[in-house]
Amino acid sequence: MSALVLDALVGGRAPRGGPGFRLPPLDLTARRGEIVALIGPNGSGKTTLLKTVAGLIPPLSGRIDRPGPVAYLPPPGAVSAGFSALHLAALGRAGRRRWSPGLTPDDVEAARAALARLEVSDLADRPFDRLSSGQQQLVLIARLFVQDAPVCLLDEPLALLDPTHAQAVETAIRALADEGRVVLASSHHLPFAARADRVLAIGPDWIEAAAAAHALGPDRVRALFGVETSGCPCCGQPLGFGS
Repeated sequence: MSALVLDALVGGRAPRGGPGFRLPPLDLTARRGEIVALIGPNGSGKTTLLKTVAGLIPPLSGRIDRPGPVAYLPPPGAVSAGFSALHLAALGRAGRRRWSPGLTPDDVEAARAALARLEVSDLADRPFDRLSSGQQQLVLIARLFVQDAPVCLLDEPLALLDPTHAQAVETAIRALADEGRVVLASSHHLPFAARADRVLAIGPDWIEAAAAAHALGPDRVRALFGVETSGCPCCGQPLGFGS
């Protein structure tokens, strides 16, 4: 299989003594090499959907067909570790060996190469928990590269980043896709969504995958966030396309 297929998937949490939460049914086929940006207001269920696709939360109904293992990047601040950035990146290879949890020299070299391609080799020996949020994100994306999973799920990878680190992280996300992975990434950064291959939007009672030209049109942004916009999320110029 060369695609991630969600068939009538309903994500959410069943009620356990409190109110439950259900997302609308979702049909989606995301192919290798494609970046799908997941957008919606806070509390709309973006993290719930990502965790459901990752297999961390069971779906309420529907089917998920994955083309192979899934790599999940949690939101900024979710990972805290005192060991080195190099060691944390190398841990992405640990799942390849069923019976041996230890790291091999090849694992360490793969992690070193991933840090180098993201131009953060200088962080290799620094404690991960002493890095800035942007530096941590780049290290964690290096871990995605060494995992080499065909599906990468990223939860708010651009949050808390300055423009320099945001650009570096977005470039790395595109590289993940260009190497043949399916990438599904949630973000409140609409310029990132505008540059994605498709946008998956979660509204109050609807969920829809569409090209950015439709998903980020003024009426759709108004429906999602309750704000008015008349310019392109990337450059601010008139949109030039219909809703």
